[in-house]
Amino acid sequence: MKIAIIINGISRKKGKFYKHILPSLQQRFNVEVFETQFPSHAISLSNEAVAKGFEVILSAGGDGTLNQVVNGMLKSSAPDKLPVLGIIPLGSGNDFAGMMGISGHPSQLIKLLEEKQPKSVDVGKISCLDQEGVSVEKYFINVCSLGMGPATVHRLERLPRWMGTSFRYYASVLNTFLTHPTEKFELHTPHWNWKGSARVVAIANGKSFGNKIYIAPEALPDDGIFSTFIATDMSLVKFLHVLLTVKMKKIVPDTRVIYSTATNITLTSPDPAWIETEGELAGLLPARVEMQKGKIWFLS
Repeated sequence: MKIAIIINGISRKKGKFYKHILPSLQQRFNVEVFETQFPSHAISLSNEAVAKGFEVILSAGGDGTLNQVVNGMLKSSAPDKLPVLGIIPLGSGNDFAGMMGISGHPSQLIKLLEEKQPKSVDVGKISCLDQEGVSVEKYFINVCSLGMGPATVHRLERLPRWMGTSFRYYASVLNTFLTHPTEKFELHTPHWNWKGSARVVAIANGKSFGNKIYIAPEALPDDGIFSTFIATDMSLVKFLHVLLTVKMKKIVPDTRVIYSTATNITLTSPDPAWIETEGELAGLLPARVEMQKGKIWFLS
């Protein structure tokens, strides 16, 4: 079995991988490691791994690395004959890995690879615009979001990494709330529509994002349905209460927070607005998000 491991080259847990995880895998499997050298490098690396005929691709990093690996795989020349996808969680949040019960311990990885009984999982497809106004297609396996999500990603990119991932993230969230205005959006689905001002709009295939923020605690990654979460305009005190509630995996009992489900959603805004996927900026509205049921075989 040929296994490609695509590792985030700037992961703070890279040393752990090379010292404790990789040697255990090399004793039992034919493993080749590809380390990212620049932003978005994992997209081309995973695309090449598909072309080279690897049977399994392991994404070694966080949700952002996983997002890039998924995009590289699905944009390959053979999207119907893809390798099995797995995760070695080396990020800070690892939301999708957590939902799938992946610890990253060598013994668990070895058992999963030896048994090789993957499960099909869904993927979201986004059709949107790049900065030049050209139509592009992006994919996500966990969550995509509008509003504070993309703005927080912009701020995260400007903060030094020595501050630590968790502090950088929550400092960026607070700064975004205080400085970024609410945005106006319209959501259209075959069964419901919504229009208004929002702090956050999230479309979830998984349960949580942003390091265990459970905007969809009842979501399943293989049921062919997105869970949607809309946090409308609210005060800072109320927003912090909402954040605390969802961190505890609870549904927010407030009319300013709207939950629903959909299989495809059209998103528009009267102003320029970004959409992000797993911490990666995907593009600008207008956008269409479509469910791709059972698109990936996942090792779990």
